[in-house]
Amino acid sequence: MKKLIVLLVVVLASTQVFANDKNAEETNKEKLRSEIALLLEKPQIKLERNEINASIEFILNAKGEIVILNVDSEKEAIEDYVKTRLNYKKVDSDITRTGNKVFRLRLKVLNPEA
Repeated sequence: MKKLIVLLVVVLASTQVFANDKNAEETNKEKLRSEIALLLEKPQIKLERNEINASIEFILNAKGEIVILNVDSEKEAIEDYVKTRLNYKKVDSDITRTGNKVFRLRLKVLNPEA
């Protein structure tokens, strides 16, 4: 009976640890998203339409830098802007402990004149 109680306590404790780990991961993703939003703030790009969408794929290296893998956009100026603003820029050290994970981010650039 004593072993059963100890086993139950270990199982409950481990599920609590895993639940907190997921919340911490989501918080780190939100921090990363916020830092990238600040780095991409106020683009000086002329747009023909009201908005242009792009898809960004990147990883974080051991130095805490963003390494751009791919920028998929119909306008080359958006690709160049993202690469120059983000590639090898440092981010918060807490976020970089994610391992070799590919992040995908959708970007929407709005025309300020529209």
